[in-house]
Amino acid sequence: MVYRKNKYANMAVALLFLVLSSNFLIYQSTVLDFFSIQLNTGAVVGSLIDLAIIVPLLMFVAFKLSIKQTIGIMVAGLVIARLLIPNELFTPFTGILYAGITIEILLIVAEIALIFLVIWKIPKIRLQMKQMNEKALYSLLPAVEKVVTKNILIRVLMSELLMLYYAFFTWKKKAPQHEGVVTMHKKNSAVAFHLMLIHGIIIETIGFHWWLHDKSIILSIILLTLNIYSVLFFMAEIQIMKLHPLEVKNGNLYISKGLSTRIVVPLNLIHEVEWGAKVPNKHTVQFVYKDFETVEPDAIIHLSNPIETTMFMGIKKSISEFAIRIDEPEQLKLILSNRDDPNSLT
Repeated sequence: MVYRKNKYANMAVALLFLVLSSNFLIYQSTVLDFFSIQLNTGAVVGSLIDLAIIVPLLMFVAFKLSIKQTIGIMVAGLVIARLLIPNELFTPFTGILYAGITIEILLIVAEIALIFLVIWKIPKIRLQMKQMNEKALYSLLPAVEKVVTKNILIRVLMSELLMLYYAFFTWKKKAPQHEGVVTMHKKNSAVAFHLMLIHGIIIETIGFHWWLHDKSIILSIILLTLNIYSVLFFMAEIQIMKLHPLEVKNGNLYISKGLSTRIVVPLNLIHEVEWGAKVPNKHTVQFVYKDFETVEPDAIIHLSNPIETTMFMGIKKSISEFAIRIDEPEQLKLILSNRDDPNSLT
């Protein structure tokens, strides 16, 4: 969920806290005794409206939610109401809870069906990727969206598949080499930084996992799973760093920062390249690899029209500018200065 960051969102969060806290307090015996309150069916109806309708609406105002997320919050509100409201008062409304849970189960079944649909259409997806003639990093998600669906769950699963692919199956592949390639990792310590993180996670896992295993098996398994995921993620990041430099070809600029951010920019949409500029605000997408020390971008590229960039877990974001840091700024200057010449790049 993405916070909307406006005055209405702030008001919605304040009201959300008020609604949740009041519904929690009204069913506490100490509060009832203090105010001499006698609960009845009207109070239960009010709580159901608050938790299943008002709370989702307030969260919709405060956060960017999809319809399915809103429905999930409504069902969660019914479950919370069941936990708060005493059995004797909630019994007449049990059917509402079951109806909500049934709807949520149907949505989950539909999502699972989409996963099987993706598996069923793997041959068509691979054919679409070949027709696009792009690397998996740039072609897998668009191919799935065109052949199957743009469902957020599918985007997340495909992003995880990309991570596994680059972590295990790309070690013999080579980075592109032509006049439109500018590396982003050779003149910094980005690879060493990621390797240090992997070594740190492995050492922490060996030491802390065994200690925690004696205290709580469940927590130790959760921690082990998260650490394994982190190692695979950083392995994939290193491979993408090496295999996908900034690349200009076929009238497009391809640039990525591992699995977290990637974009394909038509050259005719580049309005201005501001060399040596500082990042204007914290919301500007940065294609700058982390180093042992803080580094500044070499340039900010301004676009004539907003385009979509793919973020972590396949999330899409519309941007009109982004910052970059590359190993050879002068080489990129030369490439972009010749972008109107169709024969200047491969």
